[in-house]
Amino acid sequence: MTSIPATQTAISALRLEERVERDVKAGIPEIDRNNHTESEESLRSYVMREIIGKVHQGRQEQLDEEVEARNDVGIRQLYQDIKNTESAICKRIESRFAVIAQDLKRAAKELSSVRTDLEIFRHRNGLTRDAIYRESKILHYSVIFFIVIFETALNSFFLSKGSELGLVGGFFQAFIISLVNLGLAAFAAVALRNTFHRNIARKLSALLVFAAIGAIATAFVLGVGHYREALEVNPFIASKLAVLNLLGDPFGIHDFNSWIMVIVSAIALILLTAKFFVVDDRYPGYTAMTRRLTKLQDQWARSCAVAIDEINEVAEVSQQELSDKEREIRTQYIGFKSSIEHSEEIRRHYEEDIVKAQGLLDELVRYYQSYSARMMNRRAAYFGELLRFELDKLPTLNTTGLEQHKVDLTAFDLVLKDLDQAYADSIAAINSKCRETQRELAGLISTIERDNGLSGM
Repeated sequence: MTSIPATQTAISALRLEERVERDVKAGIPEIDRNNHTESEESLRSYVMREIIGKVHQGRQEQLDEEVEARNDVGIRQLYQDIKNTESAICKRIESRFAVIAQDLKRAAKELSSVRTDLEIFRHRNGLTRDAIYRESKILHYSVIFFIVIFETALNSFFLSKGSELGLVGGFFQAFIISLVNLGLAAFAAVALRNTFHRNIARKLSALLVFAAIGAIATAFVLGVGHYREALEVNPFIASKLAVLNLLGDPFGIHDFNSWIMVIVSAIALILLTAKFFVVDDRYPGYTAMTRRLTKLQDQWARSCAVAIDEINEVAEVSQQELSDKEREIRTQYIGFKSSIEHSEEIRRHYEEDIVKAQGLLDELVRYYQSYSARMMNRRAAYFGELLRFELDKLPTLNTTGLEQHKVDLTAFDLVLKDLDQAYADSIAAINSKCRETQRELAGLISTIERDNGLSGM
């Protein structure tokens, strides 16, 4: 921003000495004169136009910037928002409550439907006990994995002798045998479970299937033993010899290691069948329906807990927004008040600039007269009254916005005075609405459970 220059700077900018020399040659100023010279009058015009004019422009721009900054203040709106917190929190919680109610009703209806299906299933199949099954399947599959690996490791040792790849080839053959045992055990467990079904036809069919799987499993285990024994005789036709010996004399195994393989495979098959059988209830389909009901019961419990948390979250978010607004009001108030003080300071500085400009004009006139006197070799002719600015012609600062904002500051002082109480009342309104909604939610859950027959679950 332009400021009042030093006297020497102004003298240089005006080329005052050249002006004096030109006037002296023209016989100006006269020894006895009654008026200021044209050059002296031009000094006043220069100071008003080039110095005070630019200073005024800079100070006015500063004032306008402060006014624009204060126009962005939203203290009234923020304060009104705080006063309207009760109605706002009511609308927000009621909206969220309606969504929660729909979700809970839908979840309760699904749970009630599955529970009814389970009761019908139990009644239709004559079940008066709860399903017995393993809650976690991780341990179940871990044991199955261990049995398969253990069987594969033992059998690979016995089968490695006749394989062209040695122990690696024996391992892959043993692994295939273990996979076959795994599949037979799974089918055997399913057939065994269906033998407990209430339907006679299904029970008999399951018994026949179980017997067939048992026969196939026995033949396979014995065939493994014959294959191991045939490897000792001729590895290249071991498979053919094993099939012939199995058909001719199933139990005609004369090698001790081969019988060990038979026993290991049989034990693994029995253990795998047992594991597949005990992981679910012995009655077919009972475990699946019970698991589904248990899953929905857990989801219902979580939904109720989440519903309460969502109401609390809405209250917490509203409280945080309220706190942010209260903090923003105080921040804007401090900035608003500081801006007004800065604007007042700018106006005082402009008044000081006018005084400084008058002093500069006095110095310039004195210098003009003094220098012209030295040029003419005579005493300086000073007037008793120096040139003065015509105050009505000086540019004035537009402070309309400043005056209006002073009035606004008085209103904001009252806002700040009542802000603490308004903030406390709004917090209390949020907490009260949250507690009221939680009571309504508890009542809604009880009503939904009663209407859908879920009481006591």
